Amino acid sequence: MSSAISIEHLCMEFGDPGQGVKALDNVSLEIHANEFFTLLGPSGCGKTTLLRLIAGFEQPSSGTIRLYGEPMQDLPPFRRPVNTVFQSYALFPHMTVAQNIAFGLEMRGLSKSEIAQTVSAMLELVKLPEVGNRRADQLSGGQQQRIALARALANRPKVLLLDESLSALDQKLRKDMQIELKRLQGETGITFIFVTHDQEEALTMSDRIAVINKGQVLQVGTPTEIYEAPVNRTVADFIGETNFLAAVALETGVRLADGQLLSAFSSKRGAVTLAIRPERVSLAEDGQLEALVENVVYVGTDTVYHLQVAGQSGFRVRQQNRDGALCAYGPGERVRVRVAATAIKVLNE
Repeated sequence: MSSAISIEHLCMEFGDPGQGVKALDNVSLEIHANEFFTLLGPSGCGKTTLLRLIAGFEQPSSGTIRLYGEPMQDLPPFRRPVNTVFQSYALFPHMTVAQNIAFGLEMRGLSKSEIAQTVSAMLELVKLPEVGNRRADQLSGGQQQRIALARALANRPKVLLLDESLSALDQKLRKDMQIELKRLQGETGITFIFVTHDQEEALTMSDRIAVINKGQVLQVGTPTEIYEAPVNRTVADFIGETNFLAAVALETGVRLADGQLLSAFSSKRGAVTLAIRPERVSLAEDGQLEALVENVVYVGTDTVYHLQVAGQSGFRVRQQNRDGALCAYGPGERVRVRVAATAIKVLNE
């Protein structure tokens, strides 16, 4: 599979060399052509800085960025085959929708007929063919988002950068736009690089995800790989809900702090951390673990039991409400938790 973007040993430091703040620390990535790639991490982790370096808005302290094999360092933003959709959309409020989409095409010197055809095609692509003559400030947030995408795609960039571009939308509209973005990427065949702190967005839309924290790439993989096989506690804690239990790895399994035993494989002996997803365990009379119910939370589709296990509070069991809100246990009750060996990820840290 060919690479759209190759990033090698990229560093970005703000302030005096050696004494400033390291926004990116020796980042290397291969982003494939025609894939939906997401940079995922908490605020301040360096993901937006990386996007700005790809766009050319900043210059790296060291390292290289190549686009389809060509070095990008000496190219200004307007000469890079890259477009960016910002969180604010950056539409011109005094222009019509058609004029907004046409703006970049006019700068390239295209003929009026070519511009008209492209504007029409872009409005059809984002499923808003009827709004061309309306002003941008007369559109809803979701419509503005689509027009910002249409304008960015009109120039047929090789790579489209999206910086937290769904965060201003309400939850329902955001979910709709997740599906819409994935559709647009598939139909255009353009490489999308999406920046977000929202794990659900990343899991929903991405072909692959890079999890970034404190300026470093912790793990790169498909949504399934990132969720099912996190490489360390930081990734496991950031992606989805995770229970962590301190344990000791033995030849026959793992032993918790209170002596309870679980079947789990570990190549290491001694102190380990167990990562267990709340939806992978259940309350059952034949469960391996004894626990104390601390709290019960009804969240509509699920009921979440907050338990104390092996002296540790906050262990969650998430059970679907298939037959309505039937909370079988209450605070203070003793329960047992069924934990399959396949539900346990042993982290050597």
